[in-house]
Amino acid sequence: MLLAAGLFSTPLSAQTAPVVESFTLSNGMEVIVIENHRIPAVSHTLWFRVGAADDPPGKSGIAHYHEHMMFQGAQKYPAGKYEELVARYGGEQNAFTGRDTTAYYIHIGKDRLPMAMELEADRMRGLTASDAGSDKEKQVIIEERRQRIENNPEALLDEQIDAALFRHHPYRIPVIGWMHEMAGLTKKDVLDFHQRYYHPNNAILIVSGDITAKELRPLAQKYYGGLARGKLPERRWNAEPPQNNARRITMHHPNVKQPLLKRSYMASSLGYGSKEDALPLMALSQMLGSGKTSRLYQALVVEEKLASNADVSYNGFSIGPAVFAIEVTPEKDVDPAAVEKALDKALAKLIAEGITDAELIRAKTQLKAEAIYARDGLAGMARIMGWLRIAGLDADYFARWPALIDGITKEQIVNGAKHSWQINQSVTALLLPPVAQEKTP
Repeated sequence: MLLAAGLFSTPLSAQTAPVVESFTLSNGMEVIVIENHRIPAVSHTLWFRVGAADDPPGKSGIAHYHEHMMFQGAQKYPAGKYEELVARYGGEQNAFTGRDTTAYYIHIGKDRLPMAMELEADRMRGLTASDAGSDKEKQVIIEERRQRIENNPEALLDEQIDAALFRHHPYRIPVIGWMHEMAGLTKKDVLDFHQRYYHPNNAILIVSGDITAKELRPLAQKYYGGLARGKLPERRWNAEPPQNNARRITMHHPNVKQPLLKRSYMASSLGYGSKEDALPLMALSQMLGSGKTSRLYQALVVEEKLASNADVSYNGFSIGPAVFAIEVTPEKDVDPAAVEKALDKALAKLIAEGITDAELIRAKTQLKAEAIYARDGLAGMARIMGWLRIAGLDADYFARWPALIDGITKEQIVNGAKHSWQINQSVTALLLPPVAQEKTP
């Protein structure tokens, strides 16, 4: 299964925006249809408003564990039958867990959409879990953590950054979970979690492809309309307290050959804080650290020759705080302290002098270009819409995207940087080779 790191693309430009319609079933399930008639196929995705941030205290990783258990059989279709049927008819299926959501998708020919919907309806309310299946999947997620996190120094550092950056908010807990808590998860934990959250009124169905709302409505009613709505727990996440001081982390690891410098700031998102900063921060991320023409790459790699690479990431499509992250790889034998000093200088220069018209145009063009690329496939648009809705944005935000991007100003970008690049709401981390051991005489 997959772990979601965030939004995979950005919404579409006006020139390629598809027809989008939505309706709601009587049990509260929201349904969105995105028309794309290029091929006779569809992408069917169920998004649930529950993710790793909803893991109960002491049971980190349960949302991800439950995602795996959804493939271990239900009342009508036992373990293995789901995958067998999707594969038999040439489909593709998988799922992913993020902090805010868990989603399950099937890409398949339009004529097999009823089968896909029947499979998903069966396990939404009829999940079964054997002792053997539960034990098997727990070992799978533990091994997944071992491979993705325990054997990856940068992933271990990222966990420590999140734990330091978020003092109280559940985003401080890894999506995959802490190893010692994962080991204690049980079949009962999975079934309790399922009973608490997996109801039609906690789900968003998004179907993208060769279908219209008129065609989908009776199918949605047939397979999902009969599922009873459930009583959902209130989503109460701990609020993040004021950030009053900068934090620093230094990690040595035997598998590290070249140092790495990371600076992460807690920032606003489209669902949290100064929401008006989110789109300008997306443009800022593109301008500052996207490719070899970006400002940081030019300053640290090309001009000062202190680094071999510089990159920036920011995902504003979240319910809680976002992270504006900067990553710089120092050149061989360059002191990371010199790189950090140059980084601070570059950030201060942007705030003091602003950005150019050319930089603004390029950032906007990149945001729109990424959106256009998503138009080619079925899954891209469906995934975009899912993240928008999970973040609490209306479906029409999808169509308004080009105008919103065009409306970003240089002043808004600089203000977003000022608000976000507060050193007291940051973590600066160094990943270094192991410390040389002195020989005992």
